[in-house]
Amino acid sequence: MHREHEDLMRTEFHHRTALEWEADRSGISDDEQARLHAQVADYDQRWSAGPHAAEWQYLSGALRDWQDRPDDMDSYLSVLDYQRRAFGKPEGVDETQWQSLVQAHNIAHEDRVRQRMQHPDRDLGLERWR
Repeated sequence: MHREHEDLMRTEFHHRTALEWEADRSGISDDEQARLHAQVADYDQRWSAGPHAAEWQYLSGALRDWQDRPDDMDSYLSVLDYQRRAFGKPEGVDETQWQSLVQAHNIAHEDRVRQRMQHPDRDLGLERWR
């Protein structure tokens, strides 16, 4: 994947995620929510049908994993980070996948903070991230 394509993918994935969060806001109209979900679907469709579909799916899957299993993913990323620092390359993932794992971690963390601000009465396990 060329650097400019990767940069575009990361920017658009973050924008897509922000649109999803915006659609999740309370008080938003059904029409606005439908419009936002359509934009999210457009991003997913375009990237999933393009030449970098595998990279988009990897990033999407990494975000789901970080949201569903943050402790497991934290351990996994720690091992890969050690391998990267000790040996110059993490085992089993290429540089694009490594960056996707890191980006997904950052987005999942941002999502937890966002949810905590929107729903301060819920226990979202935020302490785990400190």
